[in-house]
Amino acid sequence: MNQPKTYHRKGEPGGPCCPVGILPVQVRSANGDSSAAELLDAGPHATETELLRTVASRLGVQWGHDEFGWWAAVRGSDFPSWAVWRQDDSGNKFLVEANLTEQQAQSVAASFEAKGHKQTYWCTNEKVA
Repeated sequence: MNQPKTYHRKGEPGGPCCPVGILPVQVRSANGDSSAAELLDAGPHATETELLRTVASRLGVQWGHDEFGWWAAVRGSDFPSWAVWRQDDSGNKFLVEANLTEQQAQSVAASFEAKGHKQTYWCTNEKVA
């Protein structure tokens, strides 16, 4: 079995988070299923970036910036790894969309297939590809 590669990145998180109010809500998925969720309300003075930093930090994402650019470390098992690919008539393969759940990838591929194009669409789990 392949051992994970070890990398070392330096740097500090890119800026401040913001306080949020948490409101319980119900959301619907693409297929209409309803589930419990939480709406994070940052109020009128927080920026979108501050809210995103807050969400990322609460989900356990570690991020920073160093001489190589921005980086983020997420738990691999929690990050969606499915991708949708397309092959044209000449055999060229193109990535359509990545970092999806399996259900999202299947839905994207099905929506393209339903349009009746000649191209072929398929999904892969990039963790095992």
